[in-house]
Amino acid sequence: MARPPTQIETRPSLSRPGAATSLRRWWGLEGDLEDLPSERDQNFLLRDGTGRPTFVLKIANLGERLEFLDCQHRAMQLLAAAGVPIQRILPTLDGLEIAALGESGPPFARVLGWLPGRTLAFVRARPAELLEDLGRTMGRSATALLDLDHPAARRAFQWDVLQAGAVIESGRVRTTDPRRAVLLDAVAMRLREDLQPRLGSLRRSAIHNDANDHNVLVSDDGRRVTGLLDFGDMVHSVTAQEAAVACAYAMFGAQDPAGVIGRVVAGFDATCPLTPDELDALPSLILARLGASVAIAAVQGDQAPDPYLRVSEEPAWTAIEWLIGQAPSSLRATVHEAAGR
Repeated sequence: MARPPTQIETRPSLSRPGAATSLRRWWGLEGDLEDLPSERDQNFLLRDGTGRPTFVLKIANLGERLEFLDCQHRAMQLLAAAGVPIQRILPTLDGLEIAALGESGPPFARVLGWLPGRTLAFVRARPAELLEDLGRTMGRSATALLDLDHPAARRAFQWDVLQAGAVIESGRVRTTDPRRAVLLDAVAMRLREDLQPRLGSLRRSAIHNDANDHNVLVSDDGRRVTGLLDFGDMVHSVTAQEAAVACAYAMFGAQDPAGVIGRVVAGFDATCPLTPDELDALPSLILARLGASVAIAAVQGDQAPDPYLRVSEEPAWTAIEWLIGQAPSSLRATVHEAAGR
């Protein structure tokens, strides 16, 4: 039996002229287009006649369900109402949020407003106030989504922390570096021994699930978050994973990883108070995200040569090595202290 196509293989491939035609047809927009990177979808940045960025045309993966795009939009509405800086949805000329570029189906396309700021990945010096604002932003996001129970968010998804064990195992068999193979084995053991027994006591809700350093925009002065991008990894899962994802990517390149975790957790807890059980699980949740990240990068690297798909791999391995070298009790003490418990 033939295997189903992967999301890498079902990425849309609309030409720039085709994208320009769609923008005119559905939204009445014109301007210069340039490609933006994406793991599964296809994105185009639209600039006006002065070269100013104005909108982003997002063409969803050919395998994406319309119901899940609706889920993203409902979440975006809740986050906007909660003061989280997110892109606004531009309706089509017919008043639709989503256009079907096919005769009656995929690819589905949306136009979102452009947000100012530079991505966290390019902010080398990350002051405490930025890290705490990142935590507060993701805490507001988690709180806003607590009551969103959209059926499309309840899905089997490789970036769901509840799938991390299986995902890491699949990446482990593709890891040829012996030292990294040992690290992934250690991650898997930590998750079995420290995280799995705790999962039953953790809250579940819809989460954004992807505050990575390329999806968080930062002000020019590097002190506050100005935007949260890309709701394509939303899933109904462990609520505290929202904090764990933010911590995982904020650690990249940090001289004091424990300090980074502490500041992000302090901000998150201020806007979405974490329970004692969630604080206990947080270090292993961070490790689960990083382990899944390198495992998925290994699998995707076999499927496509696109460097964007492996952009987080090297710093993730560094963060994994640091986390594995720390005693779980020490990491738990860090997060409890940060939350003032």
